[in-house]
Amino acid sequence: MEDFFGTAEVGVLSFASEKYVIVPVQLTKKKIETISKVLNVKAVSTTIGGTYLIGALLTGNSNGILISPIAFEEEVDVIKKELNSIRVEVLDSKLTAVGNLVVTNDKGAIVSPEFTKEEVAKIRDVLDVEVVQARLAGRPYVGSISVATNTGAVIHIECTEEDEGLVKDVLKVPCTPCTVNDGVPFVRSGIVATSIGAIVGSRTTGPELMTISTALGL
Repeated sequence: MEDFFGTAEVGVLSFASEKYVIVPVQLTKKKIETISKVLNVKAVSTTIGGTYLIGALLTGNSNGILISPIAFEEEVDVIKKELNSIRVEVLDSKLTAVGNLVVTNDKGAIVSPEFTKEEVAKIRDVLDVEVVQARLAGRPYVGSISVATNTGAVIHIECTEEDEGLVKDVLKVPCTPCTVNDGVPFVRSGIVATSIGAIVGSRTTGPELMTISTALGL
């Protein structure tokens, strides 16, 4: 369990897929090395739009990364340089919190119904997976209330059986409703995960940790 800059919202401040983790540039070298080792992926340090809100402002999988339009060109260039085998694109949209609006793994993606058809086409093109527009737990910000890897997913505790079925069908992994950081239902805020390991917020309780670990197959 970790905190970044004194906050347990590690998923707001970083993002991981099966091939990389992107973290705030001012984390200590030791902490970045620990994160990289736990998740078993390469770590890239940067900011997005001059902020540390990386998890809210980008999303991706092993095929591609979609970055908020508020990102600076030099920030995008850093990610492209460090991850040169992965497609990196800015999603030109009025919806700037891209990470809060997309949940994806290497098998599929569920995205907010508020994206335009053109934006959905761009998401599909970059991530190279099936993309379905839907709400989860009645909410359009599907990326903030779910976390998925290639082995499992965790979702908001108010998700219905229909929601669970959608996640299983599109992302092709089992999913489990749960909370993080002692009752927070916005699970993305406190979890950064790959199919190998996970970093969870420091306020996460023992029962939550067990549920998350089991759900993600860790």
